[in-house]
Amino acid sequence: MLVGKRALVLTRPTFWARLCYPIKMVKRSWEGAGLEVLRANDFEATHLKRDGTYAVCFGATWCRPTRGFVPKFVARNGRLPAKLAIADITDWNDPLWDSFHIRITPTMMVFRDGAPVGRFDGRRFIGLRDSDLERLTDLLRRLGGSAPAAAVSPP
Repeated sequence: MLVGKRALVLTRPTFWARLCYPIKMVKRSWEGAGLEVLRANDFEATHLKRDGTYAVCFGATWCRPTRGFVPKFVARNGRLPAKLAIADITDWNDPLWDSFHIRITPTMMVFRDGAPVGRFDGRRFIGLRDSDLERLTDLLRRLGGSAPAAAVSPP
């Protein structure tokens, strides 16, 4: 089966195939999550067209690990020194997949004045864990000072 530029070889529906690539696609949206939903037009190459510090979760609504992670991510809204947002990459043809070399959802990135300064890649079949949210919190607290973005190295 060919979906966009990515080929999925499924001879029969396995547990993992049903987990991340459901056979029956259900229309879902991040709009009700309570965070700003970003699209491809909110980015220019690998830069976010926003000022300030943003923590962005790149996620697809069809991915079960992402759907499990997003409520934990949203729960941090207002408790971190950054604005939280979700980059909707539900469509396999979304250019953000290639622009940011996303291989697993969810993947989180931190942007400071539009420039990427940190990244947390999801793991296959697992996505991101609570420990990744703690690492995100630590990074954002370090960035909260007056240090320039170039002085911070991604984890």
